[in-house]
Amino acid sequence: MSSIGTRQRTLLVLLLAFALPVIFAYTALKLGWYQGGATNRGELLSDLSYQQLALTNPEPRRWQMAMLLPAQCAADCEAQLTLLRQAHLALGREQERVQPILFVMPESDPGMLARLGEAPFLQAEINTQARQAMGAYALVVIDPLGQWVMGYRSGEVGPPLTLGQDLLADLRKLLKLSRIG
Repeated sequence: MSSIGTRQRTLLVLLLAFALPVIFAYTALKLGWYQGGATNRGELLSDLSYQQLALTNPEPRRWQMAMLLPAQCAADCEAQLTLLRQAHLALGREQERVQPILFVMPESDPGMLARLGEAPFLQAEINTQARQAMGAYALVVIDPLGQWVMGYRSGEVGPPLTLGQDLLADLRKLLKLSRIG
């Protein structure tokens, strides 16, 4: 009689040993206790490309870091331009694979455009649809095929230094893993 009780107890312990971790994992996922293993620091963009935005790719064989030049370039805009220039320089030997691009509109700040003459930025005109897509982001990373890969929001991320570090970290990973551009 006692061997049946021992067998049942052993079976119960064995069942609990295998079932409890599964139940705990399910509960952790459903209650949001587990944060997924994302290593990117920017926001992944999907379904955005030059082709969908009715634009031509200004630099089709290179990765691109793009920024929209607003109508009035205030201190935060100048900080982002400096950040874009410094991020490009910080890439070192990978610098040739990346082109900083400044998206301009007819109403973009003409004074800033004149001051950027010696900067390494390629200037490209954008349409209304692309302006709306770019409006939510301070900086966008675009692959050589024209797909908009990652976006970085300026207000949410924090100081420009953090934004630059995030951009640089993600861009280095993309360049390391990329066989194109």
